[in-house]
Amino acid sequence: MQQQYKVNNKVFNNITEASAYVTTLNKAVTIQPYTPPTKASIKLTVVRNMLIREMLNWAGSFTQSMSPSTDVDWMYSVEDDTGFSDAGDTWYEDLGNVSFGSNLEWEDAKEDYESAVSNFDSLLCTYDNYTTVDSLSEMLNTMYHTMSDHSSETDSYIGEIRHSIKQFCEGNSNIAHSYDHPRRRTTISFAGNVDKMYKAYMLERNS
Repeated sequence: MQQQYKVNNKVFNNITEASAYVTTLNKAVTIQPYTPPTKASIKLTVVRNMLIREMLNWAGSFTQSMSPSTDVDWMYSVEDDTGFSDAGDTWYEDLGNVSFGSNLEWEDAKEDYESAVSNFDSLLCTYDNYTTVDSLSEMLNTMYHTMSDHSSETDSYIGEIRHSIKQFCEGNSNIAHSYDHPRRRTTISFAGNVDKMYKAYMLERNS
């Protein structure tokens, strides 16, 4: 098969045609070798994008679930002149001069939510480098561990996301879940069939 070339979004059958086109442009561009996608690569790309959608939907739902729902009285603390301090639900009206500060429970809730938002934003990138069936497992696992990134493995965030991804995988036959208790590490991987997933997608897409 003759090597084709691509300039921007235009494909040429040979380097001569591509070079001739470049001379008509008023800006510097790059001529790149181009290989048309095969049926197999098209199917794989569709399945990859299906998996990305499912992971982004899971990650987005998880992020929203981490939005702080702390009771208002536990969003702040009070302290009087004697050093007595308590959450905002204490009777502080008759304590005299009191100062107000942020409650630790509120700070933890904010930190968890901010971590989820930051991690979700990190998922918004390009996944074109995952081009084989085997690499789909690496992609899925990387996406999960991007979402699970947090400053501490002893806080509620880690417990919540481990529970969330386990439930998600239990309801998704294309993504497998395993947990290594000694290492306290979750792994997810591709467990589907590319041909079957592609066929199911096209049936739904064209219905």
